Amino acid sequence: MPQNEKIRMKIRPRLILSLILISSLSFIASAQLRYGFNLGGSLATASISNAPDASMVNRTAFRGGLTLEYQLPRCGAAFDLSILYDRRNTRLRTAPEEAPLCFGRNFIDIPLHAKYKFWLPATGNLFAPMLVTGPSLAINLDGKHHNAGLISQHRLQPSWDFGVGFDAANILQLTVGYRLALTNSIHSSSLLPADASLRNSGAYISALILFDF
Repeated sequence: MPQNEKIRMKIRPRLILSLILISSLSFIASAQLRYGFNLGGSLATASISNAPDASMVNRTAFRGGLTLEYQLPRCGAAFDLSILYDRRNTRLRTAPEEAPLCFGRNFIDIPLHAKYKFWLPATGNLFAPMLVTGPSLAINLDGKHHNAGLISQHRLQPSWDFGVGFDAANILQLTVGYRLALTNSIHSSSLLPADASLRNSGAYISALILFDF
């Protein structure tokens, strides 16, 4: 094989790799990675089953924390990851005549959301209705033996989020959503039947203010 041909064969893969790398860097540069502060309120909608005398007392509370958002270029798709303190204001009434029992209301919530923003040309692409969905993992901060062990929850509680909202100028996002619990949150209880199931779901509203790095 001629020497020139050998050199061309060596250069060609490197050239292709370089072009792929440049394209990837251009894609990343045209995308947007931003951070922001996420503040809002929540409404507990926890429900209990297989416990005929028990009922839930649900109230409003608050949540807040930090969010990272990655906006894909030239389209409305985006992803975000948040770390939120979530106060879930719900109590358990084990019988109609009993006082409500607090069984742990403090959580760290870690949602991973996929979003699609429908940018409106009529507004100069400054306003976009938005759909949001994705998994969330809540970490119970109160421990398994909260309230003298009368009722305890699992440390990790997965759920799935659904929401709608809007994005204004890539700066402010307002979202209304629902957190659907996927598992029974009860770890153990001396007050409830053994097959009792508590789903720690809830609704939320959040305001996210975003900044560029």
